[in-house]
Amino acid sequence: MLRRADSQSKQKPLTSGAGMKRRAAGKARAVLDRPPPLQGWRTTDDDEIALRRWRGRTEIIAIEALEPKQPYFGAFRVRSGSGTFYEVEIRDLDGFGNSCGCIDHRANGLGTCKHIEGVLAALRQRGARAFREAAARGSPRVEVFLDRRGAATPALMWPAGDRRDASASGWLAAFIGPDGTLACDPDMVEALISAWRVAPSDIRRRIRISRHFAPWLDRLRRERSRQEARAAFLAEVKDGAASFDLLRHPLLPYQRDGMLHLAFGERTLLADEMGLGKTVQAIAACELLARRKGIARVLIVCPASLKAEWEEQVARFTDRPARSVFGSRPARLAAYREPTFFTIVNYEQVLGDAADINDVLHPDVVVLDEAQRIKNWQTKTARRVKSLRAPHAFVQPGPSFVSSGALPSKAALYGQARRLAEPPVGVVVIARRLLDGPVL
Repeated sequence: MLRRADSQSKQKPLTSGAGMKRRAAGKARAVLDRPPPLQGWRTTDDDEIALRRWRGRTEIIAIEALEPKQPYFGAFRVRSGSGTFYEVEIRDLDGFGNSCGCIDHRANGLGTCKHIEGVLAALRQRGARAFREAAARGSPRVEVFLDRRGAATPALMWPAGDRRDASASGWLAAFIGPDGTLACDPDMVEALISAWRVAPSDIRRRIRISRHFAPWLDRLRRERSRQEARAAFLAEVKDGAASFDLLRHPLLPYQRDGMLHLAFGERTLLADEMGLGKTVQAIAACELLARRKGIARVLIVCPASLKAEWEEQVARFTDRPARSVFGSRPARLAAYREPTFFTIVNYEQVLGDAADINDVLHPDVVVLDEAQRIKNWQTKTARRVKSLRAPHAFVQPGPSFVSSGALPSKAALYGQARRLAEPPVGVVVIARRLLDGPVL
């Protein structure tokens, strides 16, 4: 049984999905335990929401209320079946204005996730009538949060009815536009958060600012930094202070674009067709990063049959040293301790060496060649590859991944692009939208 933090409260305790199932009997329990039918990539938003509601009922282990005075519209600590804890903020019992710190909520564009749905399911167990009455009343506080439905947007939610607070409205006036909506500029949002932290206690009690703005603000900062760095490089090229001629052989115009995409994209996908030079574009991007940012350790992960080819291509286009890793575990560890600029390993080696690569090699860039090797996210190899840490990651799927027919090409490639960025939850939803129509 999942209990609220204030065990002395008269409120009914929150209960787990497992507890709810135990109270159901016969056919009702069978229906609860049955997941929604799988649709592959042919899903709608409603399908994806239904899946998360089912997972919320069946996969949540524990829920703890963090604000005893806010039994419905408060913060909750949720433990999932994997043992990981997430903080959920409930402000909307009927809609999709709630927040969670999990990757799925940040990525899927649905405005919900299994952790949010698990809390809502537990709150309903306090009684249908009490839940409906709470939903009708709404949150008593002014809610400032990130609306994750579609593109993430800062949002403002006022208390229902005539409960709009004059003091809260006056305090927020500087951060609200003429149309009454919250300013979306990240600098203004940061200023709002900073001002709230030092505001009078009465204001902080009346206004709740979500704790889940940080990842969004961090992503915007990184995007701005990358755009400025790219613009600065192109300006230097135009003025003659820098050059695209970074390798022994000149790049074609489309290869220059690919190099810029990789070098200034942080975590990027390069899905050119076979024969267009994905390898040389990755090498050029690493050279550009070495000159602009001082990177010194590039890890190339590829099938074992391509390790020699990578060495040949590096030697052909650049003076940077490259070495393929072979041998026993002691020999591999020695290679990680004294790396060359390019260190080349195969996927099978990552399966056993991922932790050593992170702790000993500390790569600045990870290049995944023939990345269709990890398209099945449930394999051990895919999970080990995902655990690799580096500021930059280039994903290069092979032609067989696009032409295999296992997944639609755009959607499948988008999923691969996320492999080293964050877990692939939510990829189905985003890829379906990326295709702008049904997936065939």
